[in-house]
Amino acid sequence: MDWDTFREWFKPRWRQGEHLSILAPTGAGKTTFAGGLLDLRRYVLAADPKGGDETLGALGLETLADWPGVREMDRLLEHHERHDPPLPTRFRMGPVVQIEKDLVRMKRAISESLDGAWQMGGWTYYIDELQVVADRRLLNLSAKVDKLLVSARSKGVSVVTAFQQPKWVTSASLTQPTWLAVGYTRDTDTVNRLAELMGRPKAEIRGALKGLDRYCWLVVGRDPREPLVVTKPHKLGR
Repeated sequence: MDWDTFREWFKPRWRQGEHLSILAPTGAGKTTFAGGLLDLRRYVLAADPKGGDETLGALGLETLADWPGVREMDRLLEHHERHDPPLPTRFRMGPVVQIEKDLVRMKRAISESLDGAWQMGGWTYYIDELQVVADRRLLNLSAKVDKLLVSARSKGVSVVTAFQQPKWVTSASLTQPTWLAVGYTRDTDTVNRLAELMGRPKAEIRGALKGLDRYCWLVVGRDPREPLVVTKPHKLGR
């Protein structure tokens, strides 16, 4: 499908509370793919674990260096709702990291926003470079991410995660999503794991990935009745 057709096809199928995982090597356009879908949602939080990622910045999200708390966030939501027409509420969480203390501030902002999203419900929470957020040697927030993935569906929270290898993230980020988007890969273990997770024949997934052009994506739903879809997002800014 061309990108605009895919978005129209995907929008009613990606229900609030359903998760999406985006898997591809560095430079494949994970953030571009995610950004083209996040604007389908009205309430978005996006963690920036790199502390000033330029590609994430190109999505045009309003920056919150610190989590303001649930009460203040409710006030911001009400302010946007009173606008005519109502404005979407989409924030990028975390400061630009320049010195050591900014790293502590970034971790606190992402940690508190994960808790806040769970408490408030209704958010779509995008985690860029999930392995950085989850790794014990880095931000070590895997427990909070898993809490959203496992227990926030009933609260209407959708989690969108982007990462490079299945072995670098927790099992919940692979078993909980309803949708998986995959960029080109030759890693046999990755292909086989994806096929098992989504209940698809390995040969089917392998063949679809083998034919992908650069910056194209294979989108697979957990429902085997859904077709395999290949699409290519627009460049950021279009």
